[in-house]
Amino acid sequence: MSNQPAESRNDTRTRLLEAALEAFGSRDYDGVSTREIVEMAGANISAISYHFENKQGLYHATVSYLSETLKAGMAEQLESLEAWMKQATAEDCAEKVCQFLEHYFEHILLGEVGKHSPGIIFREQNRPTEAFQILFENLLAPMHKALAQLVARYRGQSATEPQVLYMVHTLLGQTIIFRIAQTTLLKILEQKQYNQADINAIKEQLRCQCRAILDTQTIPIHSE
Repeated sequence: MSNQPAESRNDTRTRLLEAALEAFGSRDYDGVSTREIVEMAGANISAISYHFENKQGLYHATVSYLSETLKAGMAEQLESLEAWMKQATAEDCAEKVCQFLEHYFEHILLGEVGKHSPGIIFREQNRPTEAFQILFENLLAPMHKALAQLVARYRGQSATEPQVLYMVHTLLGQTIIFRIAQTTLLKILEQKQYNQADINAIKEQLRCQCRAILDTQTIPIHSE
């Protein structure tokens, strides 16, 4: 048993997770070494085995840390949603979707954790590992479900209808693109980063697109 105080052990674990998030967020799994991570965290190599058993355990814990942190950042928008919807009008639900996307863009995707999240999230989307299930259960599924409930309520449809699910995916995609492809946009704008005017304009653009998508005519879906 370690004779380190619990607070110190937890602090080391957090530093390792934050260092791993930065490392795995910028390079593929195989391109990251545990020695590099412990050096970034100011820890000993033995800390990996103590807290996570091995590199794979550290990666899974990092994905869990990422998804839980991102979800916590959206707690205000997602908590008690079902109870809120009982009193909400259809228009309230549409406004809630727009507010969620604006918040997701500015406070989550542009936040400190969001800086490193695209590398992990989109790698797991394109080449899923066992860690994808952690990401899906902790973050992606709850977020998708919540938005589907809001969209369905506004449109008078079921939250499980394919068109509603397609809409949610589209709404999230149009928001995420401003983070994952920001290098392209910033180069076109001849800037190194978004300024507050850009952020405000993008939020307004997202709101306009959100309302347009929500009001899309119902599209018949034919099974082959």
